[in-house]
Amino acid sequence: MDRFKKLFGIEKGLVKPDCILSPLHEVDLLAGPRVQRRARGEYFRAADCPQATIIGTRYNLLAGDCVLALEDSPCRNIYLFNCCGGLGAGIGAAFSVARAFDFESFSGMLAGKGEGGCHLPDQALAGEFSRRCGLPEGTCATVGSLALEAALLPRFRALGVDCLDMECSAVFSAARRAGKRALAVLYVSNSVPDKPWHEHLDRSDIQRLGRCRKGLAALLMGFIELRCCIIPARDAELQD
Repeated sequence: MDRFKKLFGIEKGLVKPDCILSPLHEVDLLAGPRVQRRARGEYFRAADCPQATIIGTRYNLLAGDCVLALEDSPCRNIYLFNCCGGLGAGIGAAFSVARAFDFESFSGMLAGKGEGGCHLPDQALAGEFSRRCGLPEGTCATVGSLALEAALLPRFRALGVDCLDMECSAVFSAARRAGKRALAVLYVSNSVPDKPWHEHLDRSDIQRLGRCRKGLAALLMGFIELRCCIIPARDAELQD
């Protein structure tokens, strides 16, 4: 078995031009009844839909590796779909990430070090998404520790950070290295520091979160489906 198939459970050539990267538990939400086939690799699972390949990750720290593995595949666009912790944003808020600061190092956070850099989505793809979907843009900090988030809140606020996640900056930097276009859409599932990830949400928060997840998934799939219709038609007009 080749390396790619062992990782993803599918042949590299079967990957669609549009790929959605999400946690395993979000794959069914995104795919819905559209799934044509499913595959399970050592570290990733793949669901093949008419317009996109949805890739579920087992481990946050492998998100960047996942993107690098797609370098010589048919994939052209990578969409990160995930939850995040909000800073001043309520449960159920959602963002299209405009920039992601790199706080990926656990040891760096433990030592109180600042950001390792700032990574951006593909500007053309993110701009098109913003124009068509109208989702607010937000600034993300990608962290290497949940336990150490609170200690760095002053720095996050100084940088204008709206949300915290554990994949975004890695996905953006890996996509640039692999020559892929990437954007990220995140929904707020907890609030730092007043409603941290380990505390139970009340009923109204759970309902709000459920509506947001479903709505954001539908928004992203609708955007991809629209582009799948528009781009071939535009290319045909140019050839005429």
